Amino acid sequence: MRNVILLAFSLVLMSVCTEAQEVSKKNWTLVHERTADWCPFCGTWGWKMKDSIFTRFANDNVIFMAVHHSGGLSNTTSMEFGNNFGGLGQPVFFVDGVDIDVTSGNINQKLDETELEVDFKSTASVLAGVGLDAKMSETQDSMWINAKVEFLSDVTGGDYYFGLYLLEDVTHQQASQPGTPLHKQVLRQSIGPVFGERFHTGALTQGSVFNFSKKIGLLNGKRKDYKLAGIIWTKVNNKYLFFNGNMVAPATPASSGDVANVEPSNLTAYQNEGGQIMVRLNEINPAADYTIMVTDMAGRVVRTRQVSATEANAIISIDGNFEAGIHVVTAVSGSKKHSTRLMVY
Repeated sequence: MRNVILLAFSLVLMSVCTEAQEVSKKNWTLVHERTADWCPFCGTWGWKMKDSIFTRFANDNVIFMAVHHSGGLSNTTSMEFGNNFGGLGQPVFFVDGVDIDVTSGNINQKLDETELEVDFKSTASVLAGVGLDAKMSETQDSMWINAKVEFLSDVTGGDYYFGLYLLEDVTHQQASQPGTPLHKQVLRQSIGPVFGERFHTGALTQGSVFNFSKKIGLLNGKRKDYKLAGIIWTKVNNKYLFFNGNMVAPATPASSGDVANVEPSNLTAYQNEGGQIMVRLNEINPAADYTIMVTDMAGRVVRTRQVSATEANAIISIDGNFEAGIHVVTAVSGSKKHSTRLMVY
């Protein structure tokens, strides 16, 4: 009976989720560069390799990220992202997480090899696809995101995570480059945990769908400079492996009426590997105290925690032996309430 209730609740949840996104039914390729703004070679042959990638794969399903592991364009997301794939020195170019050993003397050869990989994947079966929609506010300081993961074939098992990444074209100094050149598609931040939320463990059947809704604020760039990447990861031996993804440009700045159905939450939550529920309160009044409640699918409050104003921008951990199933995590302060749904395993 419990499984029947869970299935029914899941179907209702899917029916009330934000508008469905068109899922890409193609295999994407992730190309990322380990780089740094102080690196002389990153501004010479590394710069040439990067520009050649944009030229050759402009019309292909390729996600490119400039991942600064140190220097003026580095951040906590780029450093953790880079640590997952390793690499010594810079520039280092990775295709789907594999170092392809680019040097100053083999750029054309490595571009050809990358093109063979992209072409091969275009004919291979697609196991899962990602749909993305991003809309910015009229002031361009906030972005609303709807994402959808759909499994297009049966898969036998594994741990699956979904991450969202903000990429930005940034004018910034670079060793060996004159002035302040344009750095394309710099990895600026993840929306949520760096490698995303674990949304499923185990086998999946064709047609399984997972929806995600996020909001990101405090942006200070321009819409035309942003890209949003959504990536499905699998985790093997504590390393995240690229499964598939998608990348879009944000839509024209929208009015509040245009995004009324997006219903972004100022609260994000995920379950870590130790079973704790981790909660971040985003853009919530730092002068106010909050109560966090975790409610199960039957509407029972199974955990509460008081959050002081000084913790408003921190990641809050909530311990407990939670039953598997969909939970609702809610932060309440006076008349204000922010909620998000979370699958607990």
